[in-house]
Amino acid sequence: MRISNDEKEQRLQRIHVTLRRHPDGLSESDVADMLRLNRRTVYNYLHELFVKGVVYKDGHSWFALPADNHAIRPLDLSAEQALTLYLAVRLLVKQHSYRSEIAETALQKLAQVLVEDAGISDNIYEASLALSRKPDAPEYSRVFRTILQSYVYRRKVMITYHPLHGNPFETSFAPYLLEPSPIGFTTYVMGWSDVVNDLRTFKIERITDAQLTRDEYRIPADFPGLEILQSAWSIFHGTEVQQVQLRFSPRVARRVRETQWHDSQLLAADGSHLIMTLEVADTTDLKPWIRSWGADCEVLEPVELRNEMIGETRALMRLYRIEAKTDTVDHSRFDDMWGIENG
Repeated sequence: MRISNDEKEQRLQRIHVTLRRHPDGLSESDVADMLRLNRRTVYNYLHELFVKGVVYKDGHSWFALPADNHAIRPLDLSAEQALTLYLAVRLLVKQHSYRSEIAETALQKLAQVLVEDAGISDNIYEASLALSRKPDAPEYSRVFRTILQSYVYRRKVMITYHPLHGNPFETSFAPYLLEPSPIGFTTYVMGWSDVVNDLRTFKIERITDAQLTRDEYRIPADFPGLEILQSAWSIFHGTEVQQVQLRFSPRVARRVRETQWHDSQLLAADGSHLIMTLEVADTTDLKPWIRSWGADCEVLEPVELRNEMIGETRALMRLYRIEAKTDTVDHSRFDDMWGIENG
């Protein structure tokens, strides 16, 4: 027999209240017996509450998440401030490789709020539709949601991580910081890994499983937050930094000057060329940016990075069977992309 939406909502609320009254958790059969509901129905309702982000499962038991954190306080924004949210939304959509229903719902709610106030709701709603057209990845969505819940509710999460090079491993993990990266259009999570008893940074797309636990954690007072990334070009950070010096051609010098690429950057003219000096802990995520400039960016130091770029250039020449010493490359599309004027 089909029930009304109101009755269904009441059942969902009763299940949620029942779990909140049993902080030690309840199994699906426990809930079904207490509320005199069909076990299959309870299973479906619990998963619906899980999608809403108000309950989670640990082993065979279900638990309610803290009620105080289910909603945020209203924001009072000017039209100009709301427009900056639209720009952030566009970055979010571009950042995600896969569909995220959490983000979709948030964008649609934001669009509804702004429908009369700022005149940009249509753009935000279109951004949510663009996100919905991303490839479906149910496991990624589940992992992403669980990591967010772990961070918001300060509950440790048991993850299975599959590094790019190496075998998968499990660890209990306490997220301290979430950070998007334009390198690879991905998101990283930094926190405490019990398996090594130290800070680690994990790429969320490489987390193949995540289960919220009942173990609470606190972010240490001495954790520096975003300051920990000051030594990083994007994500790879460290306590010791090295100097990197790059030489840009006159063709792109103006474009390089237009942007503050890194907090440590120093720019100096070298005739018609431009020298950029940086201090970073690791060049792993800097190298793709260097490559994006092609022959308009020369690595001067450190010598190890320069030699690596020389090796890559030789490998590219072999790949494309280039032997001629003359430049026959058409730069027009590169110029258009970076906004470089010709002539």
